[in-house]
Amino acid sequence: MTRSDWLLLLLGFKGEGDSPALDPIRVQKGMFLLSKEGGLPANESYTFSPYNWGPFSREVRNDLDRLVAEGYAQARDVPGYSWKRYLLTAAGIDYARHLLHEEVDSATAHRVVNIKQRVGSVSFNKLLDDVYTAYPDMAVNSLFRS
Repeated sequence: MTRSDWLLLLLGFKGEGDSPALDPIRVQKGMFLLSKEGGLPANESYTFSPYNWGPFSREVRNDLDRLVAEGYAQARDVPGYSWKRYLLTAAGIDYARHLLHEEVDSATAHRVVNIKQRVGSVSFNKLLDDVYTAYPDMAVNSLFRS
């Protein structure tokens, strides 16, 4: 598995209200939590640094853009906002199914699902608060104050 395979799986699972779509902050926090709590091998995890909204990895951003460019994910506009929500295309769903059947054990798949639901089911403020409480070293450069 590659790091971007895990990103693809995170995008593929359903989240709050059965919607798989995630905004960039939730993608970053989901991948951060997966790297910390998902039991992934170090070479399959992203490296994060404290940034404006907590843990950030440029590689996550680059891989997300690549998944869109390759047709595995799509970026949907959010009316009234400058950011987008990301979810898998049919090709991305097919590849995610392949990964689940061939590469990922059920315990790890459940951890990915739980993290996806965790980042998708709380408000922006609560998500950052939770991440900063658990990982205070990632809050040092944050613009967010609860």
